[in-house]
Amino acid sequence: MTHDVLMTAMPPADSPLAPQPVDDPVRAWALCCAAAISVGFARFDYALILPAMKTDLALNYAQAGWLNTVNGLGYLAGALLAIFSVGRLGNRRLFAWGTLLTAAAVLGTGLTHDPAWLAAWRFLAGLGGAGAFICGGVLAGVLGARAIVVFFGGGIGLGLIAGGAVLPWLFQAYGPEAWPQAWLLVGAVCALLCIPAIRAIGGIAEPSSRRPDAGAGASWRECAAVYAAYFVFGLGYIAYMTFMIAWVRQHGGDPGRLTLLVSAMWVVLGLSCLSAAFLGRGLLAGGKDGRVMSAALLVLALGAALPLALDGVAGIMASALLVGASVVVVPSSVTHFVKANLPQPAWGGAMAIATSLFAAGQVVGPVACGWLSDRYGSLSAGLAASAAALMLAAVLAAWQRAPGGARDGDGAGRAFSCPSRPPQA
Repeated sequence: MTHDVLMTAMPPADSPLAPQPVDDPVRAWALCCAAAISVGFARFDYALILPAMKTDLALNYAQAGWLNTVNGLGYLAGALLAIFSVGRLGNRRLFAWGTLLTAAAVLGTGLTHDPAWLAAWRFLAGLGGAGAFICGGVLAGVLGARAIVVFFGGGIGLGLIAGGAVLPWLFQAYGPEAWPQAWLLVGAVCALLCIPAIRAIGGIAEPSSRRPDAGAGASWRECAAVYAAYFVFGLGYIAYMTFMIAWVRQHGGDPGRLTLLVSAMWVVLGLSCLSAAFLGRGLLAGGKDGRVMSAALLVLALGAALPLALDGVAGIMASALLVGASVVVVPSSVTHFVKANLPQPAWGGAMAIATSLFAAGQVVGPVACGWLSDRYGSLSAGLAASAAALMLAAVLAAWQRAPGGARDGDGAGRAFSCPSRPPQA
């Protein structure tokens, strides 16, 4: 059945472009199932399963961070693969195969206790997740600004809500030894979500070009601030998302109350992400420079620091609210930045380059946070470094100006080069 869906969704590479839907909310929400798989479940819900894996497998924080770092390495490899293959294979094909690979890797994680195999499955989940997330964002851009926010906010939010509502209670009932069953349950949900996600791409026009020089005039100098901020964002946010649940458990009380707190925090985080999907286009107004990204990163840094400054449940829940409201706006703003300033054929390659830098940050973040936490004997040290990194990212994004070659129009901008004279009409 999945094979039939895949073949229906992906016409031959030489076939005419599919019709382009306009503001199609049903298709946008179906497409966001891939974000739920690749980020909400495969990456973020790892934080819910991590404490059980750490206990059952006797991992230290650096080792636990390594399993998310290797996921980041896979994501980096997938992003680099997208740079060199998106023009030949297209976003739709990479999206479909990436979505299927991620779901399979999540299932595989629940089938072994061997650290080497766990690392391999986490790597493959990152590899597939890059194709699903990068190309899904590009395809959402074809549908419009509202679909971009639905893809990131809706998909990630749904994954967080589902994980938070079920996984903490699973571990309370069956103990830390149930972590393989948790991955199998999450993997089964991901497999089901592959069907609407892959069906959704059948009617979306392929934005990428086969021409190797598409967008070649784009200047790194003119988008350096956004790219640098995206790298530091990857480093800072993934440390928070990897270890925040472990931090809550480290500062918790009796098991029943602790399970309720973990579940409530993750659901609030997901609901806050989901709310961004309903705010739609207004979130990205003025997205041709770095102001939206900087504001989101500022809120994110505040949210990451709140548990360290405000004791108790209030600090934890306020942190979830602020982090959830802002974390999905950052990739949305980068996608919209590319869409607003580059010609459509260059979107896939530009997003793959941006995401490669983001993925490189994700490689460093978890293991660095784990190392700091082991060194100082507390996860608070790692979380403080995470908040500091996010603040730095906000400063970098604030430096970004609208590229000189951009022009008005939703996604109709020319490649942003460094013109020696004002662009002619």
